[in-house]
Amino acid sequence: MEQQVAGAEDGAGAEGVPARDPGPNWALTAVGTLFAIGVLALAGWLVRFPADEFRYTSDMAGTPGTFTAAHCHNEGAGKSRTRQCEGPFVPHNGSPTDPAAHITNARVDVGKPAELRRTDGGGYVQPGVLNAGMDLAGVFGIFCGAAFLLMFPAAGPRRVKVETGVPLRANPQPWGTLVPLLLGLFVFFGAAAMLTLFGAVVLGVIGAIFF
Repeated sequence: MEQQVAGAEDGAGAEGVPARDPGPNWALTAVGTLFAIGVLALAGWLVRFPADEFRYTSDMAGTPGTFTAAHCHNEGAGKSRTRQCEGPFVPHNGSPTDPAAHITNARVDVGKPAELRRTDGGGYVQPGVLNAGMDLAGVFGIFCGAAFLLMFPAAGPRRVKVETGVPLRANPQPWGTLVPLLLGLFVFFGAAAMLTLFGAVVLGVIGAIFF
């Protein structure tokens, strides 16, 4: 008799009472959070390189001066091929001349003076619209990639529950409200990167032809 009553109660609980939400899967939430932190950390580290280079290519930092290539030569082959040039660099501010300045892949001709910027680390960068645009496009590109990667944990469910006839997208998403924002940032930074790069190339070609 007791077994029958217990069975009836179990049946009522299974059919008459909605199934309890087991709550979030904290393991998935922790993995998603760590993934997001890793993406942000990696993006912050990577963006320093084009952002720092942009300060020099846009004439906002560094020591300006005139570089005259004494000789240039190519190193490597294929996609790894680089053009190395060496010659004296004369700063405009009267600081000591560097008789053996070295720069890689600069658009300079042997014996023809060109404007360069000496960085705080002692290296040399060729300023100009094309290089500045490529650096800025690199910054936008990194932000675009970060927004794309962050959409994965934002769109992922806090717990995976598989039921017959219930699609996986029905699983609750703890950061689902961030998906439209991240998607907007992805589109914005992607478009900004492409437009910046395209504009820099066009202006660079125009400058090379007419100036």
